[in-house]
Amino acid sequence: MVVGCTAALIAAMAPSAAQACGGPPPYVPIGLPRAGATGVSTATSIVVLWQGQPSGLALQAAGQDVPLAAPFALGAGAEGFNRALSFWQVRPATANGLLAPSAEHVLTATYQGKTVEVTRFTTAAGYDKVEGVAPIARRLQLWRVRYPVSDISSGNCVWAEYHGFLTVDYDAATIPNTEPASVLHTFHLAPKTGGSAQTFNYVGDAPFAGLAPSGDHPLPLGLWQPELDPTREYCLTISASGDGDIGRPRLDSQPVCATVTQLSASGAPPSLVITGAGDAGDAGGCNVAGGGGAVPALVVASLAFVRALRRRTLSRYAVE
Repeated sequence: MVVGCTAALIAAMAPSAAQACGGPPPYVPIGLPRAGATGVSTATSIVVLWQGQPSGLALQAAGQDVPLAAPFALGAGAEGFNRALSFWQVRPATANGLLAPSAEHVLTATYQGKTVEVTRFTTAAGYDKVEGVAPIARRLQLWRVRYPVSDISSGNCVWAEYHGFLTVDYDAATIPNTEPASVLHTFHLAPKTGGSAQTFNYVGDAPFAGLAPSGDHPLPLGLWQPELDPTREYCLTISASGDGDIGRPRLDSQPVCATVTQLSASGAPPSLVITGAGDAGDAGGCNVAGGGGAVPALVVASLAFVRALRRRTLSRYAVE
C-alpha cells in the first residue's frame, strides 16, 4: 500500500487474487492491416506485432513472391491488454515501398517452428492523400513509486527500486478506411525542457488508459512504466497512423504536460509528505505536498483500470 490515506483508498481497489509476474502468455503474431481488410491503400506500411523480433517473414501479392526490406523496429507496445509486444514496420523492397494494386496480399512468418499467416488483405487500385483527424491529448498524470529494495525480483512484480506510472486521457485519431482497433497510436513522452523521448505503441478496441499505482506492488501488465525524474516536468504527444500512412499527412496531437507525483510503498523510505487535516482541502483529511495530481483523480484512474483488468485479464495469468 502507498503510505497515508492514499494507501487505504488504493488498496481497496487492488485485485483480490495475487498474480504471477512471469512472462506474458504466448502471442501469435498479427499484422496491420488486419486480416480481411479490403480497399487498402497501396501506400500502406504493414505493421507486425510480435513478442521479440520477427522471423521468416514472406509476402505474396496475387500469388507472386514480393521481396521485403528488412523490418524496421517501431518500439515496444501493446494490443489491448496483450502486453510486452514489439511493433515492426514491413515494406516491399522497392524504391517507393508501395504495395501491388488490386491484389490479395498474404504475409506469413515462422512462429515456434511453424509457418503461420500473419495477415491477409486486399489492396485498392491506388492511393489518395485524404487527411484523417489527429488525436487530441487532454490529460496526463505521472507517478513515481519507491519500493523496498528487499522486494526487487522477489516474485511480486517489482523489478527496480523505482517504478514509473502513467495515465492519459485523449481523443483517438480517425483515419480513412481504418477501423478504430487498427489505428496505431504512438505515445511520445519527453522532459519539457529537453531530453530523450520514451515511446509506446498501442492498438486496440478501447483507447489506451495507462496504469496508475494500485495495491502493494505493480500489476504484471507491462503496459508502460516509463523512467521518470521527479524533479522534471514531462510532456506527451500522440501520433497516429493507419491506412495510407506513406501517402497521407502525419497526424500529431498537441502536447499535454504534467509534473511527477512521488509515492512510497509500505516498507520503503518515504517519498511523500502527508499534511495535516487543516491543509487537506478536498482530499478528505489527506493531501500530498508538492503533488502534481490530486488523490481523487488518482483513485478514479486506478479504479477504472483495475475494473477493466479484472474483467479482461485475470483469467489469462496463473495465480500464485
